[in-house]
Amino acid sequence: MKTKKRAPRLVSTGFIALDIVIGLEDPLVPRFYAGGTTGNVTAALAYMGWESTPIGRLAEDEAGQFVKLDLERWGVDTRHLSGNVPCPTPIVIEKIFFGRDGSPKHRFLWTCPDCGAYLPSYRPVLVETIENLKDEIPKSSVFFTDRVSRSIVNLAEHCKRNGAVIVFEPSGVGDPVLFAEMIRICDVLKYSEQRAKSFSELLGENGVQLEIQTLGDEGLRFLLRGRRKAKTWIVQSSCDVEVKDTAGAGDWTTAGLISRLFADGRDVLKSLSKENVSEALQHGQALAALNCQFEGARGAMYQISRQSFWDRLKVLTRRSPGRPGFSKIENRVPDRVIPTKVCPSCIEHNGEAVIDTPRPTSNGCANKLPLTR
Repeated sequence: MKTKKRAPRLVSTGFIALDIVIGLEDPLVPRFYAGGTTGNVTAALAYMGWESTPIGRLAEDEAGQFVKLDLERWGVDTRHLSGNVPCPTPIVIEKIFFGRDGSPKHRFLWTCPDCGAYLPSYRPVLVETIENLKDEIPKSSVFFTDRVSRSIVNLAEHCKRNGAVIVFEPSGVGDPVLFAEMIRICDVLKYSEQRAKSFSELLGENGVQLEIQTLGDEGLRFLLRGRRKAKTWIVQSSCDVEVKDTAGAGDWTTAGLISRLFADGRDVLKSLSKENVSEALQHGQALAALNCQFEGARGAMYQISRQSFWDRLKVLTRRSPGRPGFSKIENRVPDRVIPTKVCPSCIEHNGEAVIDTPRPTSNGCANKLPLTR
């Protein structure tokens, strides 16, 4: 009798936040998603059948409750998302607009557009939390993070000893000593060309087995190191699609790479080839291209059915790469949209909140909630 193969598992920690997307399609009705790089990769892999276990310190505030509900909707195990000494859940506002060339652009707002206060930011899990959880953390195929702290480095080392591939996708340096330590530990290093300017000196002659640099709408390039030190970068163009929003494209590329290559953990690292890395990255780029046709870093997951998602992906994987185009929509983005319920400063100054906790919808549509007082 054949036994069913257990689903691969991701353990992750890093930037998990509430995303509030102010789009072009319906600018007066923002969409709410669990987000952040770690949150997006975690949810995307759960969508693709992985068991996903994020570790964080989100408070049981309005934003935190929504993030947990949204992640649980996709099958994510959220038992370890609060941790010891929880902190206000990070909030990021994504505002989509048209650039001078007429293509959709986005920028991230880190302050409340109503009261001007800084929205809650990321705080890493505590070392104490990781030490207490080591016996409870399930053995994983992959450990993913986009931040560095002493607790994250310790967790990465623990997961590596237990057979996990370590994937590190830094957005910045943080502590240079811990950053350098994480570079030595990780097996896969992925970063954007633009952000690399802040830590290029720390990359140096690193020994990471697979290094990936994203190049925006030009695609990406990767360097696979083996017994012989590789010196040639391999470039891959992005898929040609009409773009509504590029947010989350890199996160989908990462999720696609992980899902195709590392389900069996570290054993795969011995047989990595340029060909299978290229194929896995093409799969990730196709996922990114699919999501770029929707607003929000994981908008496709909410706005089309699973069957439509996979059918569209098959079409994209058959296309030849090329530079993405864009889809023009009437620009109706208001100057101010007020997230009263989730901004701690607004709640503090305005007393009792007047709108219910936003909840993820279950009908495949984007989760929407008017934010008015």
